[in-house]
Amino acid sequence: MSLIPDPPRSSPSSPSQRRALGFFALLAMAALVALAAPVSSGLFLGTLLAFSLLGTYERLSARSKRPVVAAVVLASGSGLAMLGGLFGLLYFVVIRGAVVAQQLAAGFSLTGTPHTLVQHLEQLTSRLPFGPIDLTARLNTLLTEAASRLTHWIGAIAGATLGGGLTLFFTVMTTFFVLRHWTEIQERSERMLPLHPKHTRVVMWEFQKVGKEVFIGTMLTGLAQGVLAGIGYSIAGAPEPVLLATITAICSLVPAVGTLLVWVPVGIGLFATGHPGAGIFELLWGGFVVVGLSDYVIRPTLVGGHGHVPTLLTFISLFGGVEVFGLLGLIIGPVIASVALALLRTYDREICAM
Repeated sequence: MSLIPDPPRSSPSSPSQRRALGFFALLAMAALVALAAPVSSGLFLGTLLAFSLLGTYERLSARSKRPVVAAVVLASGSGLAMLGGLFGLLYFVVIRGAVVAQQLAAGFSLTGTPHTLVQHLEQLTSRLPFGPIDLTARLNTLLTEAASRLTHWIGAIAGATLGGGLTLFFTVMTTFFVLRHWTEIQERSERMLPLHPKHTRVVMWEFQKVGKEVFIGTMLTGLAQGVLAGIGYSIAGAPEPVLLATITAICSLVPAVGTLLVWVPVGIGLFATGHPGAGIFELLWGGFVVVGLSDYVIRPTLVGGHGHVPTLLTFISLFGGVEVFGLLGLIIGPVIASVALALLRTYDREICAM
């Protein structure tokens, strides 16, 4: 005979007990959110990265019969790729950019193509009603300030190494966790969220879809545009093609104009400095290859089409995201805007349209 008495049969919870339990569940959720706030960027980034790898994870785990190993390989490999890409971006944009800015500042004050071009523009402005503009001095001042700021960023970035490493660590850990438990996360969300299960599925599906579009569509398409633009810069003989290609990849995140911010000025600059053939080639290459091939072949192949977020909301999410989350806001902002839009559309369809 067991010395431990059988536990009493539990009676159904009363309404007041259920309300109290719900209240404490909200407190628990608020406590978890407060604890996760310092590393929220890594958690969010890791979740989006996992969304883009779910298909690969399912195929790899089915072949190897070891889902844990598959998740570890994908999460750690993605972390190493992100680390290498970050170091490359910092080198070409910050360090190499500071050197180029100093070289351009010296070139405007000496003889050479930049100096000749600026002198020609100053002669044209001398005929205007408000008189000539001292472009040489102004450009020299701007480039000197840019070089100084980029040099200052090197020290700031070195000081932020610990924070970046912490974000990368939680990105990798979150990627592994979401890959291993995404099905369970979906099922628990449908049970626990105070929404109809079909509404929860819509929101979760939108969250996963947008995460995939951001990582696979935006990031890889931007990388492809940078590579294609770099090939064009090299063929056209533009200076610093790798630096220009890196800036082009970054500008691909800007909606509407995107890469035009880089290859159009480069083409015009080549044309104005006595290389009309190279300038025309660069403009044609940018229009038909960098923009046309990327937007109409590469991006639809990766994500199956374009997004459905209005352009105004896209601008708001990008610039607002950068203001709130920093550089990662370029990724986090559009995702939050898309999920919020999905919630509003679901509410309009299920409640307002009735």
